[in-house]
Amino acid sequence: MEMTRDALRNVVQELLNDVIEQGFHHLVNHPQQGDELNKIIKDATDELNYQLLKVDSHNHHVNSPGLARHYDEISRDTQKKSLDLLSRLQKVQITDNPRLKRV
Repeated sequence: MEMTRDALRNVVQELLNDVIEQGFHHLVNHPQQGDELNKIIKDATDELNYQLLKVDSHNHHVNSPGLARHYDEISRDTQKKSLDLLSRLQKVQITDNPRLKRV
């Protein structure tokens, strides 16, 4: 199934806004970790803006294989970056909660 521009924009926004929201939630409850959390939130916001700009940054014709590849690449990149950011966030959360640390 081909992804449309609007569907891709929604996926990008959902993935990265999830990181931003989780970061803010943790920041409110654990302000002592503000430096690292603010960096994660900023990186997620920057990535969101970058990927949204990238969606329309192409010279492909509508419904072309090149456009489909372009959209697939953005989707993969966004998923990877989102997982990387969530991993960083999880590491911050674990350092604050000894019960989450592995034995």
